[in-house]
Amino acid sequence: MFRKLAHGIKRLLPSLLVSLVAAGPVLAQFGSLPPFTIEIEPVPTTVPGIHSFAFAQSGSYWLIIGGRTNGLHGFSSNDGFPTMYANNDVVVIDTASWQYWTSSLSALPYSIADPLRSTNMQAFQDGDHLYISGGFGFDSVLYDYVTFPTLTAVHVDDMISAVQTGSSISPHIRQVTNNAFRVCGGEMFRLGSECYLIFGHNFQGWYTNPPTPMFSQTYTNQVRRFSLSDDGVNLSATNFTSFTDTAQFHRRDLNVFPLVKPDESFALGCYGGVFRYNVNLPFLNPVYIDTAGMQTDNSYDQVMSHYTCAGLPVFDSLTGAMHTTFFGGISLNDYDPSSNTVIADTLVPFISDITTLTKYANGLTEECVLPVQLPGLLGSNAEFMLNRNLPHYSNEVLRFRSLPNQRVLAGYLYGGIRANSPNLPLSSANDTVYRVYFTPDLSVSGVRSGEIDIEQLSLYPNPAQEFFTLQFKLNKAIEAEAVIVDLSGRRIAGLAKRSYAAGAHSLPVDVSGLKEGMYFLRLVTRGDQRVIKFTKD
Repeated sequence: MFRKLAHGIKRLLPSLLVSLVAAGPVLAQFGSLPPFTIEIEPVPTTVPGIHSFAFAQSGSYWLIIGGRTNGLHGFSSNDGFPTMYANNDVVVIDTASWQYWTSSLSALPYSIADPLRSTNMQAFQDGDHLYISGGFGFDSVLYDYVTFPTLTAVHVDDMISAVQTGSSISPHIRQVTNNAFRVCGGEMFRLGSECYLIFGHNFQGWYTNPPTPMFSQTYTNQVRRFSLSDDGVNLSATNFTSFTDTAQFHRRDLNVFPLVKPDESFALGCYGGVFRYNVNLPFLNPVYIDTAGMQTDNSYDQVMSHYTCAGLPVFDSLTGAMHTTFFGGISLNDYDPSSNTVIADTLVPFISDITTLTKYANGLTEECVLPVQLPGLLGSNAEFMLNRNLPHYSNEVLRFRSLPNQRVLAGYLYGGIRANSPNLPLSSANDTVYRVYFTPDLSVSGVRSGEIDIEQLSLYPNPAQEFFTLQFKLNKAIEAEAVIVDLSGRRIAGLAKRSYAAGAHSLPVDVSGLKEGMYFLRLVTRGDQRVIKFTKD
């Protein structure tokens, strides 16, 4: 996790932050509440407490590899990352019975085992395999702490079976080395046909604070794209392409969550991360990655949850809004429920707040603090395990409009750090699992906008048979697009995006190819959106 506390250290802050602090606390409701509610409920069971791990799911089973079994790391060479607290077990947990099994990594050769008991590795699951890269830990041969240059493939179902039955786990692990994977504190995802290794750093040596010659640290300042080939026997990573940005990609220990864009293509949102060049504070501007490229959103400063924490992404295909909920973690700002204020804390405290960041179809972004908190200073370096029985995209973003209009079990919060106080390193690995319940409000069909482009929207006849006439009025010349979606929010048809003059417009729309039933028509501009319901007879 590599968090550096600043107790007793006075630092010069950027002018923007100084203005925020000088202005005092701000109201917590700094954005619109999302169209859903969240509830948290502890599961009456005890499981191994681990944080900063790699994980995969198969049916009711979780597979946990790597991470730490103590709390926040210490700040000297003696207590930074003691080997006794490196997770030396492959852990399998059955959420149907809450029984768990472990299998020691000690029977494996050092070259294989050491990277798998490291911390802050990058990992993602792709079908039957869990892929793990890098990570920081103890190299038993070099007798030193290193960031490992490994990419490991684990067959999920076979590994789960081996751990349960106590048989050898070695046949279910394959590993290759490449210095491009010598990264920890970043994230790794598949996006389209390629894989992306996002940000992070190469940390070598014994962790101390303040820095001494006992270690070296080099940020990648990069997103590394590569091709992953795996036929179940041969594993290889090729065609590396590096995208460098020494200003905005100088990050580690951040949040990266999958996104669905308004056209329902996939992307990644990168939030927070540390440290800025001029001050020991997190980054605030989100970075968005899709197959076409990468872009930093300099128009928005993230308010909460700037370090790695659990998150739940949800996409509303009707409004085109992408909602990402952050569960606690560590944050530049902290919410005080007694006064309903958010207060900047340059010590960057552990928090118990649950917040949602929404990126609207018009490109605007806002956050809000939800009216529920975690039962403690939790969430940092934890994971959200999605209930895959719910409707979701292949990148594990929930399909909001396909959910039942009732309370559902969205998934679980597992692991992470439980802190004793916001700004002291007294903490432990959390051994409590929490159910996360999600109640959607599917009646919500509007979109928040910083400006109004569409003054009027109507259509007739309604119900329609072969055609209807769409009428709308724009208050300025702008591009607009009309899209027809079904009741689940799935895109059915659309009129090509084009430029319109300011004023009233009337367009004939052919709906002869639609099945009988009820639909929504969504008119979207860069800064606004309106939705109207119609029936096809």
